[in-house]
Amino acid sequence: MRFLLHRLLQGLGVLLGTLTLVFVIFSWVPDPAREHAGQHENEEVVHAFRVKHGLDKPLHIRYIYFLGDLIPVGAREDGSVGLRAPDLGNSFDDNSSVNGKIINALPATLLLACVAMLFATIFGIAIGLSLAMRGPSKLGDFVLSLCALGMSAPSFVVAILVAWLFGYILHSYTGLPMTGGMIVVDPFDGPKLALAHLILPAFTLGVRPLAVIIQLSRNSALDVLTQPYIRTARAKGLSSTRILFKHVLRNSLNPVLTATSGWFASMLAGAVFVEFVFGWKGMGLLMFKALEGGDLPVVMGCTIVVATIFVLVNLLVDILYSVLDPRVRQ
Repeated sequence: MRFLLHRLLQGLGVLLGTLTLVFVIFSWVPDPAREHAGQHENEEVVHAFRVKHGLDKPLHIRYIYFLGDLIPVGAREDGSVGLRAPDLGNSFDDNSSVNGKIINALPATLLLACVAMLFATIFGIAIGLSLAMRGPSKLGDFVLSLCALGMSAPSFVVAILVAWLFGYILHSYTGLPMTGGMIVVDPFDGPKLALAHLILPAFTLGVRPLAVIIQLSRNSALDVLTQPYIRTARAKGLSSTRILFKHVLRNSLNPVLTATSGWFASMLAGAVFVEFVFGWKGMGLLMFKALEGGDLPVVMGCTIVVATIFVLVNLLVDILYSVLDPRVRQ
């Protein structure tokens, strides 16, 4: 519990610093009231916009209100005091709730990130451990060369190539569309879940973490295979399969967990280009449209959600570290 409390306080400190940095950065942008007023700006309209969104108050007062709205404890709509959902404000464009926009878009992005990370983790660990157990080979060198290529390729370039190749050139064989969201509306059956639209963006988003996890798994497993307890296990007559699953796998997972946690959180922010290319209606596409239209509350809300998920994922990874390696808790 002491270890968990220490990590939780560290996560809250990181989150508070991130929220403060986000608020300061977005406070330096040009006056959004004049930008949204258009070319025929009117001082009365500009002033009304500032008052409506609280931009007429001093910076330190806005910061206090900003943090106060994010605290999950306070007065609720019915007047009682208790737990409540953090308030991310209202959109500059249509005055709708930012919470509602993110709630509608977040499930699609989480599904995309989870499937991409699951694909990268399972295949990355399996391929990396196989290369380590096989030892040096031409096949291993070829796979590592592909990993270097996958790590260096920008996500928007890979997205365009994957959409063009599998969604257009090979469409008659794959049957996969170039674009499409998680939900499609059938004229007879109504809204339906379209999982086929998930394959290409999930594959594209998982290419880079797959390359990283393959290399980390291989290098970590090679280091574990040189340890004395592995030689002892072989001397006792244990099979290669038992050595792999009982000793090598568990002791080589720490760097993989670190990479997985970092990549999963970054996927939520890095999915912007992938979602835009494939038309996947998630938080990345929402953030892109908000940036394009200067809708700062939506951009800030998406950034805060990504930062919170990043802190929670790192806290979970710290707990998993303590399970895999009890020395971490000391």
